[in-house]
Amino acid sequence: MTNKKGKLKDWLELTKLKIMIPVSLTGFTGFFVFDPRFSARIIFTSLGILLMAISASVLNQIQEVLPDSKMNRTFDRPLPSHRIKPREAFLFFLFCLIAGTTIIYYAGNLKAVLIGLVTLIWYNGIYTYTKRITAFAVVPGAVTGALPPLIGWVAAGGGLWEKPVIFIEFLIFIAQIPHFWLLILKYGDEYKQAGYPCLLDVFNRTQIKRLTFSWVTTSVVAALFLCYFEIIQSLLINSILIVVSIYMIWQFVDLLRVRPLNDNYRKYSVVLDTYLLTVLLLLILDRIIM
Repeated sequence: MTNKKGKLKDWLELTKLKIMIPVSLTGFTGFFVFDPRFSARIIFTSLGILLMAISASVLNQIQEVLPDSKMNRTFDRPLPSHRIKPREAFLFFLFCLIAGTTIIYYAGNLKAVLIGLVTLIWYNGIYTYTKRITAFAVVPGAVTGALPPLIGWVAAGGGLWEKPVIFIEFLIFIAQIPHFWLLILKYGDEYKQAGYPCLLDVFNRTQIKRLTFSWVTTSVVAALFLCYFEIIQSLLINSILIVVSIYMIWQFVDLLRVRPLNDNYRKYSVVLDTYLLTVLLLLILDRIIM
C-alpha cells in the first residue's frame, strides 16, 4: 500500500498540478469573459486546457532529464530519480495530449485545438531549446503562458484579435517574466551548473532586482489597462484592483534594498502569483456582477 501511495505521489508530482491548475484558470477566465455563464462547456474546456498543459509539462520534463539531474532543486523529480521511466512518462504525455485536444474540440472548436497545439509546439519545440542558448529565453517562452486565455476565449466563440483577450494575454505574458527572474536570483548558480545560460552572467544581482521591479511595475500597469479600457466595467471591481495594485508595488519596493534575496524569494513569488490570481478572479467577478 505504501508503495502504491508513493507511486501515485510521483505521478502527481509529474503533472505539476500546482502550476497547471492556474494555467487552466486562465483558460477558464478567457472563456468566461466572453461567455459569462457556468456551463458544461466551460468546465470541459478548462479540463482540456489542464490536460494539454500537463502534456506539455511532462514532455518538457522528458526533454530536460539530464539538466534536471544536475540541479539540487530538481534532481529528485520522478524522472531524474528514475522513479518513473521515460517511456511511461511519454505514454502519459500522449494520453494527456489526446484527451486534452479531444475534450477541447468537442467542448469548443477546432480553432481552439489548433491554438493549443501551437502553444505546445512553442513551449516544447522552441522555448525548451532556446533556454540552452540564451539567458533571455523566458521572454519568448512567456508566450506559452499567455495563450491559454485565448484558447478559452476562442472555444467560447470569440475571435483571435478582440480587445479583452489581447489585454488579458498581455498581462499574463508580462507577469511571467519577473517571476522567472526571481527564480534566477535564488537558483541561478544551479542553472549555470546544469549548463544553462544564466542572467547572472549578464547582470549582477542588484541590476536583476531593478529589472525585476521594472517588469513587476509593468505588470501592474498592464492590469490597470483592464480598468482604463473598460474591460473591467464595475466601479467596485476597478477600485479593488487599484488598491491591490498599489499594495503590490509597495511590497516589491522592498526588493530594491541591498541584501541577499534567498530568504525572501518565496515571499515575492507568492505576492506576484497572488496578485495575478486576484486579477483573474476580479475579471470573473466583474462579469458576474455586470
